[in-house]
Amino acid sequence: MQGWLKQHVGAPFDTCWISVAFPATNFSNPADKVRHDKMVGLVEQMLSLNKKLAASKLDHEKNTLQRQIDATDRQIDELVYELYGLREEERRIVEGAQ
Repeated sequence: MQGWLKQHVGAPFDTCWISVAFPATNFSNPADKVRHDKMVGLVEQMLSLNKKLAASKLDHEKNTLQRQIDATDRQIDELVYELYGLREEERRIVEGAQ
């Protein structure tokens, strides 16, 4: 999604606020709670990694952080796809694949 934000909004993940209606979380449902907690953790991780990347001075550190950001971004994407029950065809549309 970070790549999507850069491409379509023109801003990186940590400088954008997008209002998205997520399905309601039923905290009495263990699966919903786990999914919610995982998403919160991934978003916090993404914010932290982007701050570290911005402060980084060394190329190898920047490369390592960017790989971690990319991996976290993919995890967030997968969780969002799961949350909305997107099929493979719908995922390709979201990703802009042909």
